[in-house]
Parts: sequence; structure tokens; C-alpha cells
Amino acid sequence: MSADLILARGRIRTLGETGLKPHSHLAVAGGKVIACGGSEVMGLRGPKTRVVDLEGSAVLPGFNDAHAHVVYYGLTRFAADLSGARGIDDILDRLKEHSKNLKPGEWQHGMGYRTDELTERRQPHRTELDRVTGDRPCFIDERGGHARVANSAALAAANIAGETPNPRGGRIGRDLDRSPNGLLLEAAMRLVADVEPSPTLERRTEGVLKAQELLVSRGITSVGAAVNRGFADDLRAYERLAEDGRLVMRVNEFLSWELLQAASCVGLRAGFGGSMVRAGPVKVFVDGGAERVAVRSGGGMWRTTPEELRDLVARATKAGLQVAAHAIGDAAIEAMCDAVEAARAKHMRHRVEHCTICPPDLQARLAKLGMVAVMQPGAARFSRVASAIFFPVRDRAHLAPHAPLMKAGVPVAFSSDLPVTPDPNPWPGIRVAVEDQVNGISLLAALRAYTSAGAYASFEETVKGTLEPGMLADLQVYAGDPLEARDVRWEELRPRAVLLGGAGVFGRL
Repeated sequence: MSADLILARGRIRTLGETGLKPHSHLAVAGGKVIACGGSEVMGLRGPKTRVVDLEGSAVLPGFNDAHAHVVYYGLTRFAADLSGARGIDDILDRLKEHSKNLKPGEWQHGMGYRTDELTERRQPHRTELDRVTGDRPCFIDERGGHARVANSAALAAANIAGETPNPRGGRIGRDLDRSPNGLLLEAAMRLVADVEPSPTLERRTEGVLKAQELLVSRGITSVGAAVNRGFADDLRAYERLAEDGRLVMRVNEFLSWELLQAASCVGLRAGFGGSMVRAGPVKVFVDGGAERVAVRSGGGMWRTTPEELRDLVARATKAGLQVAAHAIGDAAIEAMCDAVEAARAKHMRHRVEHCTICPPDLQARLAKLGMVAVMQPGAARFSRVASAIFFPVRDRAHLAPHAPLMKAGVPVAFSSDLPVTPDPNPWPGIRVAVEDQVNGISLLAALRAYTSAGAYASFEETVKGTLEPGMLADLQVYAGDPLEARDVRWEELRPRAVLLGGAGVFGRL
């Protein structure tokens, strides 16, 4: 067989059996790697083979971001950008400027601020938003995705008033007189989101393209497309782009738990789909974020009770569907372990998303139950700082336990949780995971967590994640060799070219 493409004189690391050992040549045919080794690979050169002299450039498998809110991020690109806002007046100024391009009757969104970065150290009040939004419904999302502030018009559209009870798994912020102040926490965010007109398929498709442009530029060729709510149109957007040849990253599309019944009725199973778009896990929130995580020492917020979780995992397992459970605290992780054990579901590779507070007994249970931990390595540094604020002393010892989980035999897949992490570039997270003084891992382990482990999490470890023969030729090329260069600025690392199935989708070789 002649190669379609040969990459020559490079530093090619398959991340497979040969680990970080560099090879000089790699051959591609039919979208797959057919050989990787030394100059003998040139024997596969045919009359139509394209040969690229890498001149020492490094090649790695494409990254697999196992948990990124692709559509949500894309839609926020049409919202007011509130990232880096230093005060409430700054937020209001940005909303006012953003409103100039909105159509009459269109809802207004803002996204990306952090309360701890605001001068006032508090959430905006609905009446403050009212000053610049008037009778146009508006809500703004904090960057973590677990808190939202709505103006008076948005609250009215959702019929939220003083007597409105808190939904289970959420809370409505209130003034001293019990009137809503605009703050909506966790499940309470849905009260407004569910009455907002859904974004059109065209807007959703545009959003995917915006997110894709960013992801691929960071060397990401596969993504676990997480969801916050049950928009079936997300899947339609990906399919349309794939059919038109405009989807240039492989998508493992999550389904919101609300779609479990419908998915099981039509016979959807884990991995259903093709090489570009596949049905991924059913997403469910077990606990909340920040101070609302469910911990054994008490406190937190249950967005899904242990009893409900057990029922959901049982139904999903029976239908052949994987479950991805947002579980940050040890109590939430324990509830997911209990649910998987009750369902006898070791074969389903059920996932714990975030898996932040995970002591040794739960590490052992995750391994025994065949579960996968999908983590955000960049959160390790934040967690150690935030632990002094959010977590009791007894819960701080087992934060972001990458190394212990791996040692216990738990597959650990890395991800960005975009847009919680505004830039999905994997390299800063890889650096944090390697340099972590508490639970640090090797560079090879970190790279595999961002490549082959993500493929394992979606039942695709036999087709992608390494550059061994027979695997998809999803790869990234760097100028020089960042793994051996001194004083590498990890945050600034960018691939010079990205290939999907051997075809260029970013940059130039």
C-alpha cells in the first residue's frame, strides 16, 4: 500500500506503546496511520504520495477535550462579554453597549464575570440590571455556570415572585422583604431558561463553528460536547455541519437527562453514530458548584438526590446508555458509585465529571466499578486555593487526586470545561498536573489523559488517541519540539498545523 502522506524527519511521539520515544517518520493512508518509525517508512512512498519534511518539528496525537460546553460557549459569543469585569458599573456599561445591536424583543445575555473579581464582592441586583436593560428580558451568567442574575423583565417572564418556592436543587435569591433580587442558583436558573425563546438552529450552528475554530486552533481534534439542558437541536447542528463537510472535529455529543426516556425509546445506544458525530453519555447534575458541592462532612446542594440518581443510572444502563454525572464533592461521588454498583453497570464505563474531592475509599470503588474520572487539571491549582474558602479542613486532603486515581487503576481523562476555562488550551492544564506538588503525574500520563483516555471514555480507544498503525491520523504539529525545549511557555503553546484523518484542518504543514 502506498501512503497518501508521509511526515519525514520529525519528532513523532505516538503516546502508545513507545510512549514519548520520538520517531522520525509517519505514513498516512485512507485517513489512518499505516506506519510510524524511521527512514524505512519512506518505502511506502508512491507516485502520488505527498512528503512533508518536518525539519525536526514535533508531532503528537490530537487532543481530546472530554468535557467542553461547545454549543453553550458558541452561543455566549453572541452575548455581552463580561469576562474581566471589575465592578457592577463595568457590567452595566458592557450590557448597554451590547444592546445597541439587539433586535426589538430579543432577550439579552451576558457571560463571563466572576463575583470575586468585582469591586463590590457581590452579585449584581436585578434593579441594577434594569437601569440599562429596561423592559427587555436579560440575564447574565457567572463564569462557573452555576449562578445567573436575571433582570425584572426576565423574572416576570418566568412568573418568579415573592411567593415562588425554591425549586429542588436550586435557590432563588431574595431581599429582606422576600422579593426576588435576581440571583438564581443551580436548578433555579432553569426557571428563566425554560421560558426564553430557544436559539434558532442557524444561531446554534454558528455557535458551534465559533467554538470549533477555537478548539481546533488549540490542537483539539475530538471533544465531548457537554450540555446543560436538553436541546435536541444541538445534535441536529452537528449533523448538519458534518453533512456539509464543515465539521472538522470529532464530537461525542452528550444528552441531557431529560432526553433519557426519548433516547431509550428510539433505541439510541452509547456510541451510536459515525466517525464524526456519536451519541455520548446522559448528563446529570448530582451536586452544585463552589460552596454548594455535596460533601460527606455535611452541606452542599443535591440537584439530583441519591435515590433519583440510582433510578436514572439503572434506566440508562438497561437502555445501553452511559451516564456522565457532575459530581464534585465526595458525597456526590459516593452516590454515583452506589448507583453504578446497584445497576451492576461496570461494563458501561459510567463517568464522574470533575471528581474533585475523592478520598482513597472512593478511588478504589471507582476502579472496582470500571468508572472513568473526567477532570479539569487546571482546577487543581484553583481548588487548593478555593479549599480554604469552600471546603472544611477534612475535605481538603484529597483534592484533584490525579496520581492516586491513576495508581488505583481509574482511567483519568482531562478536559477544559469550556467556557468555565475561557481558553481550552490543554497545555497549561498539563503543566499544572505535572507540577502539582501534592498529586503530580508524569508528562506522559498527562498527555495520555488528554488523548487516549478521552477516547477510552467514549469507547473509542481502538480507533483514536495514539498514532500507532491502524489509528485515525488525527494529529498536531508544532514548530520545533516543545517537549525538549527549555523555558517553554506552556500557556503560549499552539500547534502550527492540525490534521484530522490526515487532512489539514488548521494551519499549514
